[in-house]
Amino acid sequence: MKMRWYVGAILVATLILVTMETGRSAEVALKDYDIVVVENLKVPTGSPAPESSGLQMAEKAVYQISRYNEKPKLFDMVLIEGKEQGIPAGKKVLVIKGEVKEYTRQSVGRQIGRSFIPGGEFTGTAAFAAHYQFIDKASGKVIYETDLRTASGGRGNDTVEYAMDRNGEALAKLIVKFKGK
Repeated sequence: MKMRWYVGAILVATLILVTMETGRSAEVALKDYDIVVVENLKVPTGSPAPESSGLQMAEKAVYQISRYNEKPKLFDMVLIEGKEQGIPAGKKVLVIKGEVKEYTRQSVGRQIGRSFIPGGEFTGTAAFAAHYQFIDKASGKVIYETDLRTASGGRGNDTVEYAMDRNGEALAKLIVKFKGK
């Protein structure tokens, strides 16, 4: 009986330590970065996403990050890939790379199906997901990775473009959260 208690105590202590370590690793300090450069997202071959969706999502991310950057002025510059020639020397640059993971267009069948779900008018049928990496440009080291998935928000906004807008906004909110720490 005592052996079970020892094993149980060791398992609980291990679980607590692992949870504490993973909690610390999720805290990324972006305070030192002055400039953000968003690269075009990669679109895997065979994906239902059109090739232009990588550039489109990068533009949406730059727009949303710039929007959230207006009042608190977290970054000096928010740029899209290819516009980096104006970066002053001595500024610390954060590069955001991404890859499209899901690109689901709305369908009539799902729209009809959600009408049978109580409260289903708020469930989206179009969705977009991407895997993002935050990279320190000077060292090339990946400092944080995340997956973000967003869906459209109902009847009037049931498009992949709307889901992509929300994905860019989720990315901007994540950056603001980490920049404030």
